[in-house]
Amino acid sequence: MINKIKSYLGIKEIKEPTTDFSAFFHNASSAQKKKLLTEVVREANKDQRAVIERYNRRTTKTI
Repeated sequence: MINKIKSYLGIKEIKEPTTDFSAFFHNASSAQKKKLLTEVVREANKDQRAVIERYNRRTTKTI
């Protein structure tokens, strides 16, 4: 009965993706998601290593 009332009022059970980001994670295959997340993690690690290297160079010069 509740479902009939909801359908009459036009209430949807499933929310549609609202951004490209959410649409990708809603519609992409697990292989596509894994590929994207692997690349994101690699880039994040690369950025973190660069930050650590800059810090180490700065602290080494001040000693």
